[in-house]
Amino acid sequence: MVAPLPPAARLNPPAAALALVPGLEQGGVPQLLQRLSGGSVNHTWRVDTSAGRYSLRLDASADRRPGVDRRRELLLHAVAAEAAIAPRIVRAAPEEQVLICEFLDGRCWTTSDFQQDESIDQLGERLAALHALPPPAECAGRFEPLALVRHYLELAGVASTAAHDAGKVLSRLRGSVTQIEAAAARPGIVHGDLPYGNVLENSALWLLDWEYAQLADPIYDLACVLACVPLSGRRQRRLLAAAGLGGRDAARLAAAVYVYRALTWAWQLARGEHAAAPEIS
Repeated sequence: MVAPLPPAARLNPPAAALALVPGLEQGGVPQLLQRLSGGSVNHTWRVDTSAGRYSLRLDASADRRPGVDRRRELLLHAVAAEAAIAPRIVRAAPEEQVLICEFLDGRCWTTSDFQQDESIDQLGERLAALHALPPPAECAGRFEPLALVRHYLELAGVASTAAHDAGKVLSRLRGSVTQIEAAAARPGIVHGDLPYGNVLENSALWLLDWEYAQLADPIYDLACVLACVPLSGRRQRRLLAAAGLGGRDAARLAAAVYVYRALTWAWQLARGEHAAAPEIS
């Protein structure tokens, strides 16, 4: 197994990980090896070889990425890649904690992109295309946010203030999930982790980092965007329309945003980080 990088050695990937990159199987030297910025969990490099240009991801330890299911990630990423929504997977070696994909030129979005109507339309249309893809038959199970938050809280072993907050959060979360499911859409592939750094733009839009992809109601992807980058009411409606959802989904969207804020809070606690509980009212 490729050993996880210790904190003091994150500039270069281990030789065993590099040997999995096409063109470096026999111990060759990369033409370019560049640490990529972004991401708070895994470590990623651009690796150019005689065989092509690749991104090499070395997964962090499990306690830094609670809730990740590598089998589900690879199944859903592969479907999105086939539709040219995600980068093509070149080699997946979860037992080695390595994922190698084609490297895509482009510009990762910033918060300013979400303030442009044309960009909002482009993202909504891209998400609509993703949600319309038929899920792979091998991918069983649907997104269960209430169970996932409970799991994160168990991992965190919440105590004192956090434990007091947990009961209130779970109560509102239960109501939010019920509201969403009362008019649930057909489940589709949702990316599940859409801060601006996971949106890459070149001649098209690409979605990166599929660790938290799920089979779920499409409203959750739009909620994920809003939980990361708040938008005005007008732009929220524009995003809903571009994604193929209507005005009737505005209340469900608000409920789903709370779901993502609760998930983020519990996820941070599971990682041993301090986090303020989402607003309960």
